Amino acid sequence: MIQKKKILPALCKHLFLTAAMAVALFPFLWMFFASFKPEADIFAKDFHLLPREWHFENYVEAWNAAPFGKFFLNTFAAAGITVLGQVITCTLAAYAFAKVEFCFKKGLFTLLLAAMLIPEEAAIVPNYLLAQKLHITNSAIGIALPSLTSVFAIFLLRQVFMQVPDDLLNAARLDGCGIIRSFLHIALPSSKSSLATVALLAFLSSWNSYMWPYMVTDQTAHRTLQIGLKYLIKPDLGPQWPMIMAASTMVLIPVLILFLLLQKYFVSGFVKSGLK
Repeated sequence: MIQKKKILPALCKHLFLTAAMAVALFPFLWMFFASFKPEADIFAKDFHLLPREWHFENYVEAWNAAPFGKFFLNTFAAAGITVLGQVITCTLAAYAFAKVEFCFKKGLFTLLLAAMLIPEEAAIVPNYLLAQKLHITNSAIGIALPSLTSVFAIFLLRQVFMQVPDDLLNAARLDGCGIIRSFLHIALPSSKSSLATVALLAFLSSWNSYMWPYMVTDQTAHRTLQIGLKYLIKPDLGPQWPMIMAASTMVLIPVLILFLLLQKYFVSGFVKSGLK
């Protein structure tokens, strides 16, 4: 009887999770299979998930419809700069707020958290004027400019660094280890999973960004993938849905691979930070 009582709740939980997973995955499966269909079958009244005829040429046509090779390079470059910028700036700021004593520390941290309430759209015009003054429009560094740091990442890493024992840092200080060496040799090694979480979130944010890259670039050679999808909407023919689905699948694949590789670090990073 005891085993039966345990089996039933576990079975219900797994059934619920399976149903939730199916609902979450269905749009991606529909997009993937639609990328192999002719346009007439995508919105046909008699719905069928699998294609009746597999049109692999949709991917070739989508790739050739716009310079997607250049778009991929631009997006990877901007995402790489964003990840590097956030890892450097956020770890340093988080360690300072967690373990370094300085004037107005609590007040500055409160102001930093308050900055999370400001929508990104409110800073677009100042950021664009700054990019113009720095002459970095139509460049990867210009696309990455607003994302070189992240308040949420600072808060996340601060929670991790707060868990580093002060006794360990004090012992290192007695041995002649300064703030920078304590940060590099004690704090950072204990936060690898959280750093992976910050890197993944920064990459996803940059990869999926549309509004800012659209504003800061006005030349096709410097566009990113999200903007590149717009090139598949022809003024005379309208949206080319098979090619759009194929291009969207190609855009999704790098993100999916990265998430699968860093999934365990992503979950572990939130667990270590104490966030739910």
